[in-house]
Formats: sequence, C-alpha cells, structure tokens
Amino acid sequence: MQQHTYTLDHWEDRSGHRLTWKFGYRGAAGEFGRIEVVYPASRRGDRHVTEAKGDTVPVTTFMGWAYGRKPSLYMAELSVGGTRVRLKRNRWAQTRAGRALRMQVAGREYRYLATSARHRDRALVRSGVEIRIRRHGSGARKKAAFTVLGPADATDLALAAVLCGVNTRNLTRGGAVRAFFGRSLQWLDIFQ
Repeated sequence: MQQHTYTLDHWEDRSGHRLTWKFGYRGAAGEFGRIEVVYPASRRGDRHVTEAKGDTVPVTTFMGWAYGRKPSLYMAELSVGGTRVRLKRNRWAQTRAGRALRMQVAGREYRYLATSARHRDRALVRSGVEIRIRRHGSGARKKAAFTVLGPADATDLALAAVLCGVNTRNLTRGGAVRAFFGRSLQWLDIFQ
C-alpha cells in the first residue's frame, strides 16, 4: 500500500481588529500542490466558516456554531466544490468509532473519527484510503501532518485539510463533556 506524508505549517494574521484575525495551515502536498486552510474565513452571526483551497483541491468549506476561533460540529454544514454534503453522527455513542462524523461525497462514504483520546489525532477513512491527521507543536511551531495510506485524490485531501480547522472535540466522550460544560458556562455568562 502506498504511503505519503505531507506537513502543513500553522500561520496567523493578527492585523486589524481581533474579529478580523485569521488563522490556519498552509504548505505543499506533493502532486496536489499548495493547500491553504483558513479559519474563520468568514463569520455568519454565531457561526464560523473554515475554508480549504489549493492548486488542485476543490474549494471546501465547513460552517458550524462558533467554538473559539473554529466552527464546531453543532449545526454544521459542509460544502465540497460548491455541492452541499449531508453530515451525520451519533452524539450518544460510547465509542470513538460510533461517534465518527459520517458523510457521502461524490458517491463515496467517508468517516472522520478520533484515533486517540487526545484531540490532536484524527483519521479520515473511505474504502481503500485512510488519511491520518496529527496536529502537534505549539505557537509558531504548530503543524498538521497528514499520513496518506492508499490512492487518495484531491477530494480526500481537501476534506482532511478543512477538518483540521474545525473543533472536533465532540468525537470523543471526554471532549463532548468538556464542550458541554464550556457551552453551559458560556450560556450562564449571557444571562448575567
């Protein structure tokens, strides 16, 4: 089975007002060329949009309820090359595999799941292809490493890249509990 590893470097643009700050990852991914992930690419009320684009990858956007600078899985919408994609997940499942985000893009079934209890390790899986995503480092040394197993195409890489700019903490039980308490405290702050 063929295997390739690509690394995208974290970047920040903190010019202007803090509501206009942009963050993301960018770098070269072999034959796929340059890839850039931007979050929040835009804001629509209480929802943030993450966008992935590049030389050969289709423009892919993920919009969800804002959680920090990234969109969350709550009220999420995914678009690949201008086509909306339906997202499914079982928020009550007890295992990481059961809590996976499921989607169908271009007639192919995908699962995006946590591969460890930490929020840094994820995998995008479809029949014959697996892309393991690992975010590591801190500050200016932050990186996203993609290990591609199998014959991946530009759509596979675009999906993996855009999901790096999404808060997917709810894919683990512990992350879901932390997110619940975080949202609860945020709501209590509104009523004071």
